[in-house]
Amino acid sequence: MPRTGRWVVVFLVVGVLAGGSVALAEGVAFSGGVDLVTTFTPILLLSYDISSELTLSLSLTGFTFETKTGFSLAGFQSERIEVGFDLGAVEIGEEVLFNPAFSWNELSVDVDILGVLLGLDLLLANIGTPQTPDFSVGIVLQLESTITCGLTLTTLTGFGAVDLVNLIGGIEAPFSNQVLALTLHLDQLFAPPEALNVTVVPGIYFEEEVLRLQLEALGILLSTSTWFDWTGFSQEILEFGYHFDEPPLALLSVLTVDSDLAVSELDLFLDLQIGIVRFTSETFFSEPSVPLPIPLLFSGQDFALGIAWEGIGLVSEIEFDDLFLFERERFSIEVVIDPVSVASLTEFDATGFVGEWIRAGVQVGGVVLFTEAAFDVGGVTSVSFGFELRF
Repeated sequence: MPRTGRWVVVFLVVGVLAGGSVALAEGVAFSGGVDLVTTFTPILLLSYDISSELTLSLSLTGFTFETKTGFSLAGFQSERIEVGFDLGAVEIGEEVLFNPAFSWNELSVDVDILGVLLGLDLLLANIGTPQTPDFSVGIVLQLESTITCGLTLTTLTGFGAVDLVNLIGGIEAPFSNQVLALTLHLDQLFAPPEALNVTVVPGIYFEEEVLRLQLEALGILLSTSTWFDWTGFSQEILEFGYHFDEPPLALLSVLTVDSDLAVSELDLFLDLQIGIVRFTSETFFSEPSVPLPIPLLFSGQDFALGIAWEGIGLVSEIEFDDLFLFERERFSIEVVIDPVSVASLTEFDATGFVGEWIRAGVQVGGVVLFTEAAFDVGGVTSVSFGFELRF
C-alpha cells in the first residue's frame, strides 16, 4: 500500500478506537466484525494462485468504519476504506480505493429535510493506467422525495460522471427488481458483494441525467425511468402493472424506448406466491436484428420456481431462447439446521453441465466457519475457506 494510504488507515483506526472508548464509557452501542476469506485457484495444470481478503468493520452510534484488504501471492492487491457519519438529518460518507495504487475517492453528503433528500457526491478517480495515471473529477447531484400518496421522485445529475443508476443500487426498473427476486437470489448466492460506483470520464461537463417517477398505491405499480445525455434523450424504461394481495400476485409489463423513440424491448412478468411456493414467469420481446414489418419479436422465456419450508430453500430457473429451445437451467438447494448451513448451485446449458458451487458453514458462538468450492467440466476451479466474527 502507498505510504499515504497507510497513514489514512492508521489515522482512521486511531480515531475509531479513541471514539470507541468514549462511546463505551457513555454506554453507547458498539459493534464490529472481522471477516477473512482465503481462496485457492488452480491455473492451468501446474500452477495456482492463493488470494486473501480481510474485512474489518466497526460501528458506534452515528459512526461506521470498514476496511477491506486484498492480498495474493504477488503481494498487496487492493484496499477499500469506507467511513460514515450519521448526524441525524445529515449523513456524510467517504470511500477511498487503492487498486493497488490510488484509484478512487468519493465524498458524499446527504441532507434529509422534511422528507426531501438532497445529495452531493464529489468524485476523484484515476481513469488512466498504473503506468500513466490520469486523474479526473466528477460531481453527482441527487434529489429524492416521496409524497404520502406513494409517489416517489428521484433525479440524478452527473458532471464528469456516467452510470449514475449505480448510486441507487444499479436498479434500472424498480418493480422488475422486486418481481425477479428468485432470479436475483441465484445471481447473488455465490457471487461476492459488488461495490457499485459511477464511472468518471474526462472533463467536468454535463454527462448524464436520470429522472425516475415511481408510484405504488391501491395495487397499481407504475414507474418511469428516463436517461438524458449531453445530446438529449437517450433511453426510457416504463413499468406498468398491478399487485393483488390474496394470493400475492403481480402482473407487470416493462417497455424500453431507445434514443430514436423506438420500442426496443418489451418484457412481461407474472409473479405468484401460494403458501411456501413462489412462481415467476418472464417473457421477452425485442426488436429484430434485420428490418421487419413486426417491430418486436419473441426473444426468450424464463421460468423460476422457489420453495421455502422449515429452513429448506429450493430455487429452480429454466431459460429458453427465441426459438423456445432450452438455453440454461440453474438449481439451488439451501438447508439451515442450526448451527450448520449448506448451500449448492448447479448450472446446465444446451451443451450440458456448466458448473457447481457448494458452500458449508457452522456457527460456533459468534464465529461462523465456512468453506466453499466451485467446479466446472474440467474439475475444481476454486476453493475458499474463512471465518466471520461478529461482536
